[in-house]
Amino acid sequence: MEPTISTYEYSYITQQINTLVSAYLSVNDKHMRSIVRDTTLERIKPLLPGDDPRAQEFLTRLQPDRLTRKAAAEILPLLEPLVIPFPELSVKQLSKLFRKVKKLKQPEWPSLNLHELTYLGWNDGGSQKKYLVAPYQDRLIGIQGDLAPQVVKGVCSICQTIGNVSLFVSTTKRSGLGTYTRNGNYICRDSAQCNRQLTDPQALTDFITVVRPKK
Repeated sequence: MEPTISTYEYSYITQQINTLVSAYLSVNDKHMRSIVRDTTLERIKPLLPGDDPRAQEFLTRLQPDRLTRKAAAEILPLLEPLVIPFPELSVKQLSKLFRKVKKLKQPEWPSLNLHELTYLGWNDGGSQKKYLVAPYQDRLIGIQGDLAPQVVKGVCSICQTIGNVSLFVSTTKRSGLGTYTRNGNYICRDSAQCNRQLTDPQALTDFITVVRPKK
């Protein structure tokens, strides 16, 4: 069966399971635990292919009255084959997305879980740059920007979660007079963590709209 779950839906499912585990650990009343479990199932079932045996096994293993963190970590990978992965781009494909970058630092592909990436982001500490590859208007676009070395606690513009963020600033428009416009906002310094927290792609689209180069 072809993958049908988006990466941000997978992040949402993961967050729902983590919330369920936390409830099991903190709620002693069996009836209340069953209510939390039923609510969780109600939220995630519409995202799963109903006729896939892996999805059915996943739901079945959520049924016990108590679900430990270890058990949750074991069942979540059942869904990975059903998740549409982010494409692993070649050096040539990335170079086309960043034509003006002469020495483009490549992402560390072996360390990335493509089933968790709604967008691709990586840092170049030597040049204080950050590179983003994200879906925008039915295609992938590449955006580069300056990433401030300062790390602060704040809300990420992409995943809308409080965490360790840094200011990302890109040049969005240049004129023939040597002037240019720069736009940016605070985003997670760790893009892998940001992706795991990203459950609504609209915030990513809004951010890309602001920081992408304009003609």
